Amino acid sequence: MEKDLNKYLGLKVRSLRENAQMTQEELANICDVSWRTISNVERGCVTPDLALLCKISKKFNVGLDDLLNIEIQKRKSRSRIATENLLIERIKTIDDPMLDCVVEQLNVILKYFGA
Repeated sequence: MEKDLNKYLGLKVRSLRENAQMTQEELANICDVSWRTISNVERGCVTPDLALLCKISKKFNVGLDDLLNIEIQKRKSRSRIATENLLIERIKTIDDPMLDCVVEQLNVILKYFGA
């Protein structure tokens, strides 16, 4: 998966740079890295750090989610997030046999309600 992400990111960065009619050297100067780093990113050879991703995102005015091809889920309500977190914390405290039982019950519920 990381390899695919690096390839996608590299193609995206190259496309943005070329559409802006910039050289790798120009983008590298803006991002405070070497042109080799930009070249390696564009070829999908490296995973850039967050600081570099932010600089590229800012330069081309694209969100990190777009840059990384991440689909953002619909916003969840605070109560939904709180309920999910509570459920996760409760699951962490149960033993293995009880966890197996919970998974079985959840599968039955999801099958019954068609989720």
